Amino acid sequence: MPTQPSTADEAGSIRRIARKLLPAAGTVLVATLAVVGIALAGSALVGTAAADGTAELDASIVTVTEGDTAAVEVETDGVDEVEVAIGDESTSGYELRATVTPDDDDGTTRLVFDHAETGGGGTPLTAEGDAAVSIESETDLDEPIAPGSYDVSVSVDGDEPADIGNLMVEPESTGDGAGDDEDGSPDEGDGSDDSAETTVTESDVEAADVVVEPAETDVTVPVDLADGETVTLRIRSAADASPAYIKTEEATVEDGEATARFDLSETSHGDRATLTVRGNDGLDGESEHEVLVVDESIGVEEADGGSGDDSTDGSASDDGTTTSVPGFGVVAAALALLGGALVARRRA
Repeated sequence: MPTQPSTADEAGSIRRIARKLLPAAGTVLVATLAVVGIALAGSALVGTAAADGTAELDASIVTVTEGDTAAVEVETDGVDEVEVAIGDESTSGYELRATVTPDDDDGTTRLVFDHAETGGGGTPLTAEGDAAVSIESETDLDEPIAPGSYDVSVSVDGDEPADIGNLMVEPESTGDGAGDDEDGSPDEGDGSDDSAETTVTESDVEAADVVVEPAETDVTVPVDLADGETVTLRIRSAADASPAYIKTEEATVEDGEATARFDLSETSHGDRATLTVRGNDGLDGESEHEVLVVDESIGVEEADGGSGDDSTDGSASDDGTTTSVPGFGVVAAALALLGGALVARRRA
């Protein structure tokens, strides 16, 4: 009569089978985890690529004459749509917002801005090639926008602007493009007459956050970030400055300050600009500083109309450097008036 295997024999057989299958099961498990890991990693990479899509303006300043057109080129990398804004209704009285679908996810899209079509009812912004523009909103005016300076910004996925530039609308020329215009002021010239007519007073210097000479200059501003963090410093000329400019430099924070070197040799005595600190998530939003250009050869006038520069060689006197810039201190005041370096301070 056949005998039934004992429970102990069954357990032993199961253990032997398990030992034989264990290596194979382990291999299958490892392979499965590897496949899952690769899938997850791939998904993460796709998400990162989408999140890292960028857009920027090819030129920081675009100039257009009244009634004419100008090209605005946008460089994109890994994006399907770009939001473009021209102007700010609260500051310039005009604002255009549009969504641009580039030719390709990566590359340059050429937009055409038509000044004559601005003001509502027209098509002020179009695209070349296979790109498309959908105008979302535009300020309704009775006529095309007036000459002046208008911000241009590009954004991705509704985030903060990825890049900011400037659109300069210039009046239509009525002369031959050379010499003086109808009111007697020079079209070009060497700028000396304009500089001599510009008056900078002690109160102007005191009110400015940043005083800088018209030359290649190290710009230093306070930044509330840890050492080694990077920020973007951008200096943009005031609307009435000629020539207009936007200059951007990267700077590394050290001892609570960020320093970058800017070539401001094209500026003139009395010119004003805005210095913006941005480009780091650790910042509590963008910070702006008012910039004033002071040429030591012209000097700063005292509050009573006198000059803070009494010497004949163009250097500031002791009284001019110590009393003309309250709140800066002796050394900082001298630097501000002599234009030897930029002086930056926070408003009290």
